[in-house]
Amino acid sequence: MLKKIAIFFLCFGIFGCNSHLTNNRIELSNQRYDIIDYDTISQPIPVEGQLNVGVLLPLTGKASNIGLGMQNAMFMALDDLQSNRLTLKFYDTKSSKLGAEIAAEKAIDEGAQLILGPLMGEEVEGAASEALSANIPMVSFTTSPQVLQKGIYSIGLLNGEQVDRAISYAASQGRSKMALLVPDTNSGLNIVKAAIMSAIAKDVSLDKVGFYSAENVDFSMLVKEMSEQADFDTIMIADSGNRLKSLASMFAYNDVMYPDVLFMGTSAWDNTNLSKETILYHGVYPMVSKSYGTYFTDKYKETFGEQPKSIYSFAYDSVLLASVVAGKSDENIESTLTQNSGFIGVNGFFKILPTGQSYHSLEMVEVTKEGPKVVSKADNKDSDYIDSEIDIRYVPYEKLPKFYGKSSSEVLKWLYNN
Repeated sequence: MLKKIAIFFLCFGIFGCNSHLTNNRIELSNQRYDIIDYDTISQPIPVEGQLNVGVLLPLTGKASNIGLGMQNAMFMALDDLQSNRLTLKFYDTKSSKLGAEIAAEKAIDEGAQLILGPLMGEEVEGAASEALSANIPMVSFTTSPQVLQKGIYSIGLLNGEQVDRAISYAASQGRSKMALLVPDTNSGLNIVKAAIMSAIAKDVSLDKVGFYSAENVDFSMLVKEMSEQADFDTIMIADSGNRLKSLASMFAYNDVMYPDVLFMGTSAWDNTNLSKETILYHGVYPMVSKSYGTYFTDKYKETFGEQPKSIYSFAYDSVLLASVVAGKSDENIESTLTQNSGFIGVNGFFKILPTGQSYHSLEMVEVTKEGPKVVSKADNKDSDYIDSEIDIRYVPYEKLPKFYGKSSSEVLKWLYNN
């Protein structure tokens, strides 16, 4: 399939970063091109000296719409790079653990030296044993920290680093007592774990944590309970859409509002138009850096006729990351992936940590009537956040929050075992 486009060619790669983020690493030239030959891109001819990359994505099954969008983003990256040292071959995980295991085995049998993907935690769990056995590094897109380890990495935006950035910002604004609301899911529990550890590190008191069913639409009792003796000055709501709006409204009904209380969220807030939500004005949330403009979004819309999901940009950056590895063929792949200097892509500065986690330089965005406004810029400083730095089993009981909507014993059992 040939797709006609007329858009400026992006002359940039992804670089080892030895200087500040303010240095310009993306340049638009006046060079233009007319076609992307997707057939050639998706069926590359192996060339001696190339890096062979197996890409595991859910191209069929429950997550296929996301997988196909990520594949499109990777096609874009290949077209932008025009590299003859990089070969990508795609394998369908079928949106399942078993499918990912089979896909990884096939990719390795066919000579993959690096694996990009899979997407979901269960897929990574299925593919990891194959990759580890063959000593093939895997850079996935999962946000589930439990499946990550040395050799099994993620380029995705993890909840832990988002929570850490948000709590750091709150502390910088003189906020010291915090409440947290999360859905009663593994993702929500991961956020709780990250918040406890980050709060301890930043000398912030996490006093209350509320859990609610992801299907719930009535939060009145939970919010009323948490609002009694509302001695917190910050509250994080780790959700988006109607649940976020409803929770914020219920807090306002119970006289919990800005400026007495700063509302915070995760990057999920960016998926909701909050410009008319007056209760959330002045609320803040972390996002990957927009310092490099809207090139990716604009080109994706121009090429494929739809607004890209945020995960697609991580797929794009993963190909740029692979191009760095391809350019350092004389070096160990894992040492290149985890180089301390980090990288810069369309999502700004990021690092792949030896623990398997990723670190992104995040900016803090404020909700305003005119739309999101950056109130704290991203930078490329080394991360001081590693999820395993503090063993939560040894956190003194008095430093643990009071839990609402879920028994303390159930929460602690999960935290201690994950």
